[in-house]
Amino acid sequence: MKIWSFSAIQNDLKNSTAHKQTWRIAAPMVLSNMTIPLVGLVDSAVMGHLSEDYYLAAVGLGSALFTFIIWAMSFLRMITTGLVAQAVGAQNYNAVRQWLYLPSILAIIISGLVLALNPWLIELIIWWIDGSKQVEAKVIEYWDFRILGLPVSLLNAVLIGWYLGMQNARIPFIMLMLTNISNAVLDWWFVSIGMDVDGVALASVIAEALGLLVAVAALPTLLKRFPIKEKLVLAWNKLGYLLNLNKDLMIRTLALETVLFTIHARGSELGDQVMAINAILLNFLLVVANGLDGVANAVEALVGKAMGRKNWLEFRSSLVIGGFWSLLLSIVFSLVFVLFGFEFIQWITDIELLQEAIKPYLYYSILVPLISVASFWLDGIFIGASAIRTMRNSMMVALVIGFIPAYYLLKPLAAHGIWLAYFSFMLTRAVSSWYFFNRGLKQGRYISLDLIYK
Repeated sequence: MKIWSFSAIQNDLKNSTAHKQTWRIAAPMVLSNMTIPLVGLVDSAVMGHLSEDYYLAAVGLGSALFTFIIWAMSFLRMITTGLVAQAVGAQNYNAVRQWLYLPSILAIIISGLVLALNPWLIELIIWWIDGSKQVEAKVIEYWDFRILGLPVSLLNAVLIGWYLGMQNARIPFIMLMLTNISNAVLDWWFVSIGMDVDGVALASVIAEALGLLVAVAALPTLLKRFPIKEKLVLAWNKLGYLLNLNKDLMIRTLALETVLFTIHARGSELGDQVMAINAILLNFLLVVANGLDGVANAVEALVGKAMGRKNWLEFRSSLVIGGFWSLLLSIVFSLVFVLFGFEFIQWITDIELLQEAIKPYLYYSILVPLISVASFWLDGIFIGASAIRTMRNSMMVALVIGFIPAYYLLKPLAAHGIWLAYFSFMLTRAVSSWYFFNRGLKQGRYISLDLIYK
C-alpha cells in the first residue's frame, strides 16, 4: 500500500464517521476561536470611533506586545494538546493528569518571572516603540493593566489545550465565548464611562478571569470519567521534557513574531495612519488564522489519538479530512472579504480618511486565507504528533528564505511591500512544511512504516 494514493484519499473523504469526529471538535472551536479576533475587532471599533487614530494604533500595538508573550508561551496550549491526546489514545490516565498539572505549574512559574521582570519590560517597550508620543503613552497605559492578567491568560492556554487533547471542545467553546462576549460588553461600558485604552485592557483581564472559572469548575466532572488505579506521581522530570519541546516551539514562535512585529514596526515608520491600517488588517488576519485553527485543533486531537493507538488508517484519515475542510473554510473566508470587506472597515472606524486609505489593502485580506491554509493544517498535524522541531525548521526556512529577502527587496513599495513580504513568508512556510512532513512520514517518524505498508 502506498503512503499516498488517489483511491486512498477518496476512501478517506467518503468516511462519514471521520467527518463527524472532525466536526465534533472543529465546529465549536471554529466558532469560539473566531470570537478571539472578533474581540480585537471590537477593541479596534471602540477606539476607531474616538476622535484620533492614535487610539486605534495604540490598542493594536499594545495588544501585539502582550500577544508576543502569550505566543512565546504557546507551548502551554499546543504541546499539552498533543501529549494529552496521545495519552488518551494509549489509555494512560496517569499521564492525562500529569499533563494537566505540570503545564499549569509551569504557567504559574513563568507568569511570576515575567511579572518580576515587568519594570525592565516596560523600558524595553518604550525603547522599541517608534510611533508618536501619543501612541507611546497610550501603549504603556494599556500595558500596565493588561500584564496583570498574564497568569490567567497562561492558565487558560493550558486548560484549553488539555480539554482539546481530551477530545472535549465543548468546555473551550464555553470558555472562549464567555470570555470574548464579556470582553466586548465591558469594552463598550468602560469607554462609555470615560476610559479609553485602559478600559479595553481592563475588560480583557476581567473577561479572561471569567473564562478560567468555567474551565476550573468543569475539571472534577471530566476527571471522574478517567479514573486511575495507581497513586498519581507528578514526575517532575517531565518538566524538563516540556521545556525541551518548548525550546523548539519558542524558536518557531519568535520567528513568527519577528514577521508580525516587523509589520508593526514598518507601520510606525510610515506614520500613525499606516499603523492604524495595519492594526485593522492584522485583526482580519487573526480572524482567518483563528477560524482555520479551529479545524487544525481537530486535526491535533485526532492525529495525537491515532498515534497513541498506532493506527495508520486513522492517522491518514484525520489529516486528509482536516485538509479538505481547511481548504473549504479558507475559500469561504475569501468570499466573505470579497463581499463584505469594506462594510467591516466602516463598522470598525468612521474616520473617512482612514476608510479611504485602507481600500487598496483589502485585496490582501481576500488572499490571506488561501495563502495561509496549508500552513495551519500542517501545524495541526505537527502539534498532534508532537513534531515541534519540524514546525521550527519550516518556520525558520520561511523567515530566512521567504520573508527577509522579500522585505528588503520590496521596501520601496512602503506599506504594500511589507504585506507582499508576508505573503512570500506564508508561501515558503507552506512548501517547507509539506516537504519536511512528507519526508518524515516516509522515514516512519509519525507512524511506523511497518504499519503503513503491512
